[in-house]
Amino acid sequence: MPRRLRSVRARAALGAALAAAVVFGAGGWWVRDAIEDQWMSAAREAATRDAFSVASALESGAGPRGTDSSFAVVRTDGRCVMTGGTAFDGDLDRPLPGFPPRVGWSVHAVRGKGRFVVGTTDVLPSDRIEKLTGGGGQPAQRLTVYVLVSASDTETAVATVDRLLGWGLPLAVPFVGLIAWFVTGRALRPVEAIRVKMADVSARALDQRVPVPDTGDEITRLARTTNETLDRLEHAHHRQQRFVADASHELRTPLAGLRNSLEIALAYPERTDWPSTVATALADADRLQRLAEDLLLLASPARAAATPSDLADIVEEQIAERAHTGDGPTFTAHTTRPALVRESETRLARIVRNLLDNAARHARAQVTVTVAATNGSVTLTVADDGPGVPPEERERIFERFVRLDDARTRADGGTGLGLTIVRDLVTGLGGTARMADRSTFVVTLPGHEE
Repeated sequence: MPRRLRSVRARAALGAALAAAVVFGAGGWWVRDAIEDQWMSAAREAATRDAFSVASALESGAGPRGTDSSFAVVRTDGRCVMTGGTAFDGDLDRPLPGFPPRVGWSVHAVRGKGRFVVGTTDVLPSDRIEKLTGGGGQPAQRLTVYVLVSASDTETAVATVDRLLGWGLPLAVPFVGLIAWFVTGRALRPVEAIRVKMADVSARALDQRVPVPDTGDEITRLARTTNETLDRLEHAHHRQQRFVADASHELRTPLAGLRNSLEIALAYPERTDWPSTVATALADADRLQRLAEDLLLLASPARAAATPSDLADIVEEQIAERAHTGDGPTFTAHTTRPALVRESETRLARIVRNLLDNAARHARAQVTVTVAATNGSVTLTVADDGPGVPPEERERIFERFVRLDDARTRADGGTGLGLTIVRDLVTGLGGTARMADRSTFVVTLPGHEE
């Protein structure tokens, strides 16, 4: 099949033409049958009235008059004794078999001549029979009356319908197909414009957008959704470019330091303090390792844990470890149990550790951690007594490689990804991570009910 005939436009036109052929054809035959039945019913009613008129005239002794229908009056021996009209021309000298005299009226076919209303009169005396037939020697008997049911008007009406179907159907079906072809083409014109524009979109031109028609229909919604998707792709592309640039910059610094220290040590081995040099190289290697782990964690997709974990246990365990080392500020925990979250302990522990590390770097002396489970959610709050974050920077600190105090954070070994990882992990769980005030982080996670 040619490609043009496989298009939506061609299929819509073909479907409309086939539907029109079925509807018009079936409807035309239904109208034809209805008209034929209606006209035949009217003809039978007229013939029945004329049959009663003829029978009444025979029973009264007067000859039938004023009857428009063709009729015949037959004796019991089948001989026709009286006719009206032309339906029985050529048959007057032969009996009309097949209808014995009987009381009542019915419609029958007679010798292929059509349909007749057939019935009998009351028993007429012999003198009445002699007067009506003009011959003697006939006993008292019933006379059978045949009145033709004329189909001429029915045939005329049906022929008119047949002509309309014969001429109208071949013209109506292509006309409907052409209308469907034209309307579908007009409706799909915006879709073709969207397709052409989408074909021009590439990684170097993500700022392009498809045209949005003002029809307000499904195509308008398609165009808007397409543009929204392009917006997200452009934003993700820019984020990826910025991330690659920032990651390259972050990796370059420890690599350059590691290379310089090793090159100097190799150039002046007799003057090198090898333990100090190795310690410095090991610190740079640790920093590179932490940065690589953070980058891998950001790149890995979130997966729902098979069993829930208690966030309160994780918080208390990490605070106990920090109290054991004795370094940094004092940590205080206020927890309620159970605080179940459907996530692995590893990822929840990473969220808690990053928040505690951030608080430890900026706190003066005290960090307070609270875990509460209410209304189907678990809330983790980490507050410190440090200088805090200005309001205009509270969203920016969740971006990758953002440091408000760049020199001190690098010296402390931070990668600039801790809060970014917190927000990404929390968002992947369907929760939220934000700063409630200058030095308080609030994480809300969906709770798990046992």
